[in-house]
Amino acid sequence: MRFTSKWLAAALLLAAMPLAGCGFVTKLRARDSLNKGVKFFTEQKYEQAAERFEEAIRLDPEFEIARMYLATTYTSQFVPGSPDPRSNEMAEKAIATFKDVLVASKDNRQTTINAMLSIASLYYQLKKYDDSKEWCRKIQQLDPQNAEALYRVAVIDYDDSLKNTGLQGEHIEFLNAEEKAHTLAGIEEGLKALETALQIRPDYFDALEYENLLWREKAKFEKDEKAKAELIHQADMVAQKALALRLKAQEEEAKKPKKLATKGK
Repeated sequence: MRFTSKWLAAALLLAAMPLAGCGFVTKLRARDSLNKGVKFFTEQKYEQAAERFEEAIRLDPEFEIARMYLATTYTSQFVPGSPDPRSNEMAEKAIATFKDVLVASKDNRQTTINAMLSIASLYYQLKKYDDSKEWCRKIQQLDPQNAEALYRVAVIDYDDSLKNTGLQGEHIEFLNAEEKAHTLAGIEEGLKALETALQIRPDYFDALEYENLLWREKAKFEKDEKAKAELIHQADMVAQKALALRLKAQEEEAKKPKKLATKGK
């Protein structure tokens, strides 16, 4: 997850803001609990952090950032694919808390979108692909220009196609007509989603990498060798563009000034 630094900065800013009116002392205690939770969170002491964030929410039920931190703390304890039941329990608690965030932050559009993306991601990692897609579509309804939601739909479509076709397309001959139609429809949906995502973000190399993969999935169904070769060539061209953009992004990141480490931190 990418919340840590952003929400830490916001938490510290909120903690520094003056408090006035009814409940001053209670709100002050809530912010004190938040700060303690942030410290535990940055030290990766997630159970202690969750206790402090839960306390902050009890004291101030409208404390939006405490809910976001609590949801992110649960997410940090989720290990996709782990056989430990507690891992999935943490994912479900994270989803429930992010849904609470949606209710509490209905007037904050960016927080709402961040929470919805997190829900979609968690459902994906839980292999609940239909639920993940549903949340991606909710994001698109709220924010049609959200390229990440479109990208996530395409990722799910690729995963579904690969499962049905096999690495080399060896499963295709065993698919019935309905299964083939479903898989091809998913490939087309994914390609269309990526086309739109790339119109929004032309340098979205992750989207290009999955476009490459989806063209190869489509090629598996093509019986005409010339047509199949054209699809694979198209995939190769997209893959080269994705690599060039990724390398460019890495070069630009390397040129950014590095922050000097502070002694003792």
